[in-house]
Amino acid sequence: MSKKENIKYANLPIVNKSKIAKEEIKNEKNLKLITTILIFIIVILVLFCGYSMAKAVDQILINGKGEIAEPILIIENNPSIDITALNNYGTYTFKIKNFNQQNKVTETDLKYYIEILSNVDESIIIELYQEKDKINLINNKTDYIHISKEEKQEIEYKIIIRYDKEKSNNIYDIMEKIQVKVHTEQVKA
Repeated sequence: MSKKENIKYANLPIVNKSKIAKEEIKNEKNLKLITTILIFIIVILVLFCGYSMAKAVDQILINGKGEIAEPILIIENNPSIDITALNNYGTYTFKIKNFNQQNKVTETDLKYYIEILSNVDESIIIELYQEKDKINLINNKTDYIHISKEEKQEIEYKIIIRYDKEKSNNIYDIMEKIQVKVHTEQVKA
């Protein structure tokens, strides 16, 4: 080898394998130490941050006592009446109340309608009155009438029945019964 070549290699550092291994071990220890310190710092930060992650399960028991509202609708009526060719006019009265004998008022609002069931011809005229006001009957039924739970109410009704034998198509007397039905429903709250 010539001197020129030796000079060329003279500037190169001489690498020793044992030196490289020791430096790698030292770098590896430094990396482990830095990683351990970083993990320790993160754990301390999480502890002092105030944020927590948890899962909670709660069970709430609710006990309720439900009672059924007591609807009260009392119908007081008079004894039945007989209408004949001689006694051709009759008044049947009845009352509808929203309280009972102990003055307990209904616990729910109610609505009702009155139906007059009869199978009679044109000779019998039926009219329904609430006190002095005439109530229109459609197919022998009234519209719904509301009765409140807020105060005691007593509503009086009169049914006036007239018999005109001259309008009758039958030669025989009519032997029919007229019934009054009150259909009641609870008003939805």
